[in-house]
Amino acid sequence: MNYGAILKRDIQAGNPNCSPRLLAALANSKVDRIRLRVAENPNTAADVLDFLSRDENADVRIAVGVNPSTPSHISNRLAFDQDLNVRFGLAEDVNCPAELLDKLSRDANPYISCRAEQTKHLLTAESRASNIDCHRLFRWIRETDQSGLRYA
Repeated sequence: MNYGAILKRDIQAGNPNCSPRLLAALANSKVDRIRLRVAENPNTAADVLDFLSRDENADVRIAVGVNPSTPSHISNRLAFDQDLNVRFGLAEDVNCPAELLDKLSRDANPYISCRAEQTKHLLTAESRASNIDCHRLFRWIRETDQSGLRYA
């Protein structure tokens, strides 16, 4: 497959108006990026998301987990994924359901459990920022030593 064909399929898979039938076909692509775009697409059917939730690529599984169209039973299964990055990706998703964040906050990995707790804290904070990522960044800046240069 040439670059132009891959690019065309990548664009199709990311189009929110793409038909579920075409998304189902693109979910079988050998190109990770195309499967990732299908997993991100809110128009992807539940059975296709279930298929992609078992993908070998962790980024594809993360995209399935944070897709608002993913049924809860699939997200719950991904909360116990063997790959730490998948669980961490779910733990930092501000759209993750509270009960799933509770499960992730009890994860054996401290990075995952801490991130789930931080996300829960952000969601329940009295002062709600309109941009959660900026809120997280500004909190990080406040907590760091201001004497040196820091990167987020």
